[in-house]
Amino acid sequence: MTTTPMNAVKKIVKRGLQATAARLGPHTRKASAPSLLVLMYHRILPASDPRSLCEEPGMTVTPESFRNHLSILSQYFDFINLYEWISQQKKHTGRAGNLVAITFDDGWADNYEFAFPILQEMSVPATIFLVSDMIGTQQQFWPERLAQLLITIARDSPEKWSHPELQWLKTAHTNYDFSSALPDREQISEIIAGAKSFADAEILSRLAHINQLFGLQEDTHKPALLDWSQISEMVDSGLIEMGSHTCEHTRLDVRISSERLEREVVNSKTTIETKTGQTVKTFCFPNGDYTEQALELVRQHYAGAVTTANGWNRASTDRHLLHRIGIHEDIAKDRTAFLARISGWL
Repeated sequence: MTTTPMNAVKKIVKRGLQATAARLGPHTRKASAPSLLVLMYHRILPASDPRSLCEEPGMTVTPESFRNHLSILSQYFDFINLYEWISQQKKHTGRAGNLVAITFDDGWADNYEFAFPILQEMSVPATIFLVSDMIGTQQQFWPERLAQLLITIARDSPEKWSHPELQWLKTAHTNYDFSSALPDREQISEIIAGAKSFADAEILSRLAHINQLFGLQEDTHKPALLDWSQISEMVDSGLIEMGSHTCEHTRLDVRISSERLEREVVNSKTTIETKTGQTVKTFCFPNGDYTEQALELVRQHYAGAVTTANGWNRASTDRHLLHRIGIHEDIAKDRTAFLARISGWL
């Protein structure tokens, strides 16, 4: 008598749940009132692209999958610009039915390379939330910098992983030595998640110190983010609207000062409007974090905002706390998995 390994059983159960959610989810029923699904994407990269190797699994979708997602969505939803939904709800003019809005966080260069052509081909509108002060620069976000640091140490000098200056990156769940293999994407993701217990400024300071201590050079030969000419081209297409994602992707939690909060929320809007000539109407909270003070400031300067809270939106949903469902390759690689994900049930 043979037994089925536990992991295999879990996969069978998971697939069964996905099939049920795909077949019975809210997308299969036409809503009798206005209903909005907002999808959250980050990076659109081919699986073979070197940039995907040091990126967290939850950050990437291949161009092929993205095209497939849009095709599936067109069978159940009408596409709508995020601000158009917000405006309709404000005026109480929203029509009944299921609508979907596509959003991208951060303003990655690959949004222009791989997502924009597909959006144009399929005439799908989208909103890209820009980190204003990093656009057109060689800067990278700290998770990507940390991932590069981990890979460099593991590849070139794994003995450094035991150095006391790296102790802050280790938890009971991330006790890796990287002496025999490079960290995989899941391990990198766990270490990044653990680092989020520190404030952004402290993380950046620690990374700079480690690079200096070990004499490491960061790879900045190719800009990670969009430049303003690419943004202008997308805006001029009439399909893409730009929103704010703060000036430096600073988390708007209790550790941020009032002065810094004002700058991140207000100055980012001004910069994007100056560079694009397009009024910035929407905001995205980095990492989904916000305080009441941050929320109130966003209400004053934007028509609406999105969070990372999972779920669909109704006419009654707070326009400055809109829900989204995050999409990435690992959880949406085929039709069943994608439909299960957008159901909001799994």
